[in-house]
Amino acid sequence: MDNNKKFGLSSFILFFAKTMIEVFIPIILYNRGFNITEILIYMMFQYFLAIIITYIIPKIDNIVKYKGLIIINTIFYVITYIFLFNMNNNVINLFFLSLFYTIHTTIFWILRHIYMIELYPMNNLSKSVGNILIITELAFLFSSYIGAFILENYGNIILITISSILLILGNIILLSTKIKNVDSKINFNILKRIPKKNILFFLLEQFKVIALFIFPLYLTIYLKVDYKFIGTFNILISVSSIIFIFIFSRIMNKKKKSYLFITTLIYCILWILKININIKIIILLIALLEGIVSKLYQTSVTRFMYALGKHYDTLEYVTITEILFNLMRLIIILFMFIFIKDLKIILYICIVGLFLTGIVKFNDMND
Repeated sequence: MDNNKKFGLSSFILFFAKTMIEVFIPIILYNRGFNITEILIYMMFQYFLAIIITYIIPKIDNIVKYKGLIIINTIFYVITYIFLFNMNNNVINLFFLSLFYTIHTTIFWILRHIYMIELYPMNNLSKSVGNILIITELAFLFSSYIGAFILENYGNIILITISSILLILGNIILLSTKIKNVDSKINFNILKRIPKKNILFFLLEQFKVIALFIFPLYLTIYLKVDYKFIGTFNILISVSSIIFIFIFSRIMNKKKKSYLFITTLIYCILWILKININIKIIILLIALLEGIVSKLYQTSVTRFMYALGKHYDTLEYVTITEILFNLMRLIIILFMFIFIKDLKIILYICIVGLFLTGIVKFNDMND
């Protein structure tokens, strides 16, 4: 099996394992008695710690290399979910939960970005990104519903066990995927060489990340849905995503166009609809449309990010952009924590930020 196939298989297993539990974190916290303010505090802890952890990852990588990072990632994944289901309700424990989760997820995403940039050639990048997104959508298709079913019928111990075994298996395959490991260090001068409008685009795109984290909690509070409804919602998004990612990524590969503005506009309209409709069946129908539009958007954004990354030292580029992402997320959540506590208003603000990404013209420096 070649490296591309190994990476695809590991991506499927890893995303299946992660989304069995990860999507439910804000709901689990809410159901355990944490209020919205405390969940916002958890998010602030998470993004603040991510900045620090991202900064030191190149130093750790120089010592333990990518394989060591994969092992650390696996250990803290297991610790995170054992702690989540057994901690007492206080802010100190929210800090430790965010610490354990952030170590795992920061390493996970940095490694994923590095492997994508290193494995896939520029001349076929849109198609490659599309294929990987299809693989992750296939993983996402039933993982959250299965996670919800196990959680509601068999409890958290079984869920943690199954999810952890799958994650370990996925990481074993990733360990066998060969890419060049080069010593690197953080140099913020790279920001002077990244086009300013690209940095602005990266910052605005974080509003979407905040919205995706908060929306399951919004459904739980405002529509009184259970874990299985969230799982069903995600199934419908994934079903409609897969075919259209396959087609659109190949159109992008040939025409070198992203259609970002029209995609972003429709995506924002769907967000407005789904936070103003309280009929569950209509919400599920919107999920079908969102699956198409959101993944068209994600294919464009992911292709932009990886195409730009090919112009810089890979680890340096990935860590600097991840620091930017988390700094912006921290600023957004801090603003909302101080001034806004209403989830619906928070989502409206995120929609505005998302819309602005369709206006900013991204330059991947490959024209």
